[in-house]
Amino acid sequence: MKKLFFVFAALSLLTSCLPKVALAPEYWNKPSKVGILVNATPPAKYKEGSQGLLDMAVTSGDKYQEALNLIGEKIHPKEELIAMYSEILQSKGKEIVIIDEKFDPKTATKFSGTKAEGKKYSRYDFSDLKSKYNVDELLFVDVNHGFMISYYGMIETGKMAHTFLNTSLINLSDQSLVMSSLNMKNVALKKWKDNNYESSIQGVRSSLDQAKEEEKNINLK
Repeated sequence: MKKLFFVFAALSLLTSCLPKVALAPEYWNKPSKVGILVNATPPAKYKEGSQGLLDMAVTSGDKYQEALNLIGEKIHPKEELIAMYSEILQSKGKEIVIIDEKFDPKTATKFSGTKAEGKKYSRYDFSDLKSKYNVDELLFVDVNHGFMISYYGMIETGKMAHTFLNTSLINLSDQSLVMSSLNMKNVALKKWKDNNYESSIQGVRSSLDQAKEEEKNINLK
């Protein structure tokens, strides 16, 4: 059977991955109002490796669901990230607005406006948020977390706690990217079932903490 190489860590994000854009230091010199929109999916099982279609079907069970439910009860990336980004932006003199709206990449409007040479642009058009919330920029963060399971065919070859952040800061005047980054952190897991999945919970906790540190010290520095 023909094998397919795949990485599902960013299943909802791969079609919307953006080029990396470093934040220019002068961004902090100009006052502005920034909307913060964090889109966090429930904790889930993601796959990487080489599988055929039959392999995918056989390994798609809910073996990890009980652990994922506990992770969802104990770890809340959306709230943590909103608090973190709010603190960073306010400490730099930015005014913030928390935008608590649902985001669905399947139905979201794609950006189709004019693109100036030398600029990178958001895949999605968030221009309606500019007038709705009276904001100049949007910090949009897509979050995946849970388990990353490696496979070769039907054989499970590895297991990691997983966090993936797709972060972009968008100028809502023209949808250009002020900053854009992908941030993935995986933590190896052993005895993931022991003590009511405590090591799994702590592994995801650690992967999220590592991702948050990178956001603070690299992406929004």
